[in-house]
Amino acid sequence: MKFKVELEDEQTLARKGLLTINHKTIKTPILWLGYPIRSDPKPWKEFRVDSILVNAYDIILRTKIFNFVQHKGIHRFLDYSALIMMDSGGFLFQTKNRLDISPDIILDLYHKSRPDIGVILDYPLNPLQSSYINYRRWKKTIDNTIYMYQNNGTSILMPILHGYTLRKLKNACKEIKKIDPEPNLIGLGSLVPLIFRTKGMHNFDNSMKFVVDAIMIVKKEFPNAFLHVFGIGSTNSMHLIFSLGVDSLDSTGWRLKAAYGRIQLPGIGDRYVKKHSNNRRVINEKEKRVLASCKCPVCKDLNVEDQIKTLDSSFKTRALHNAWVFVKEEKRFKDRLTDGCTEDFVRERLGKSPFLKGFEYFMKRRGK
Repeated sequence: MKFKVELEDEQTLARKGLLTINHKTIKTPILWLGYPIRSDPKPWKEFRVDSILVNAYDIILRTKIFNFVQHKGIHRFLDYSALIMMDSGGFLFQTKNRLDISPDIILDLYHKSRPDIGVILDYPLNPLQSSYINYRRWKKTIDNTIYMYQNNGTSILMPILHGYTLRKLKNACKEIKKIDPEPNLIGLGSLVPLIFRTKGMHNFDNSMKFVVDAIMIVKKEFPNAFLHVFGIGSTNSMHLIFSLGVDSLDSTGWRLKAAYGRIQLPGIGDRYVKKHSNNRRVINEKEKRVLASCKCPVCKDLNVEDQIKTLDSSFKTRALHNAWVFVKEEKRFKDRLTDGCTEDFVRERLGKSPFLKGFEYFMKRRGK
């Protein structure tokens, strides 16, 4: 595995690089499309997708799939040759109150299924839980990290950091460094409840400031590592997070939005294509013109009225459209980074999004 930074933005902290794993090279920053095993649609069957993230939890719970990927590999099962990251499933096991999953099971799955990156079995924190419960989760994550490092064969492992205060996050960095002083890859987790306004959370502005500060700390502690932040890659938030110098994000938002009947529009966010009883925002005439320019497999040969009918008709059409927008937004960020227009592009993309406050806070810290 090799990660090389080729360009550092003068306006923000964004950086462009090359990640090479298993003789595959991809330009960074990267957005990994989160894909639940055995689900439809499969975007890579319709257009180019350079990176997907799957979950060990989905595999372990399905005996036939588990047996297949252990014998044939995850790439063969998915009929997909590009980069695959396999998350350990710690979050899902945790939410199902199954904390008894063993790190040796996950490690054995990585060895046999051969994803390009295997994520350490971690237990994300919950801001609504007590500090003691979160401490136990972090302790279990560190124990798993030690075990998986000591018993690893040839798998490329990504250790994960968690912490809800800057002091605890700095201490987490120190604990990881005791295991691996110079990791090639480092992940940062537990930010989803902060950045997407989980029910029960308050003071979003302070949460956004913490997210910015947390990423700054990790970058300072691991300046040469490929940095992945888990779960916070929406079509808006990706531009903020990439501008902070994060190399990699993942998201299942392309599916979740579609499941709720919404489509993504570049630089706009999500919209319903037809009016619903919940009074959420429906695509307007200006936004229809944006939709009309879409070249995704669903939209490319249709006029805008037929686009709306087709996208309103099924989850699959909305999910494919959304996946296309996610992938294209990643490419647009990389293009603007190359052009040296990152700051203006991020401001334009964030628009009136609440993530703009996070970007303004970051730029103020940068002295811009």
